[in-house]
Amino acid sequence: KSCKLVPTMALGKCVTGRKHTALQYIAALIMGMGLAVLTAADVFSSKTKVQSISDQESLSLLGPILLGISTILDSAVPNLQEQLLQSAKVNTSELIFVSNAIMCLVLVAYTTYSGELIAAWSYCTQHLDASMILVCQGLCAYFGLQCYLAIIRDHGGVAGVLFANARKVCTILLSFILFSKPFNVRHFLGLMLVFVGVYLGYKGKQQQQQK
Repeated sequence: KSCKLVPTMALGKCVTGRKHTALQYIAALIMGMGLAVLTAADVFSSKTKVQSISDQESLSLLGPILLGISTILDSAVPNLQEQLLQSAKVNTSELIFVSNAIMCLVLVAYTTYSGELIAAWSYCTQHLDASMILVCQGLCAYFGLQCYLAIIRDHGGVAGVLFANARKVCTILLSFILFSKPFNVRHFLGLMLVFVGVYLGYKGKQQQQQK
């Protein structure tokens, strides 16, 4: 999932016709590796105990296969959004409303069937603070999505994924300020890879402009 930028760039050539240099692909791969190291730095710490699992579970490929399919499909979304926003001139608010309305209907139907909707409604009516947090989260997500789609509309799907990755890095760095967590060598290595990827991406952009 951290290397979503690479398939986004590759699919962009088919969907929108945008071309990228080999250096830009290398930069995206290094950036993705850095983000993956940052994300997994706490998981693979020396204090983490690995639980024993059966041979059947350890050899199961279903999870990685589903994750790979999800990443590829997720990489197509920014390119399709770019196509809709730039070529079809769809408004960002319209795009947000239609996509979220469809998913809202799907989630309401599923959670009603599973019984989660009634349980969640009961919890929110009894805990108004939780309801306010959900409302604030929804508003923040809406304005964040507006900014994200504006970036895709003006600069393309790849730029949108780049800013999304930058947001993930900022979230990780902010967690060190808000929560007491140790900064280990894996965090440092991940940050260095991200910075190297950004630098190579900048150089690749310069090469592309010179051609």
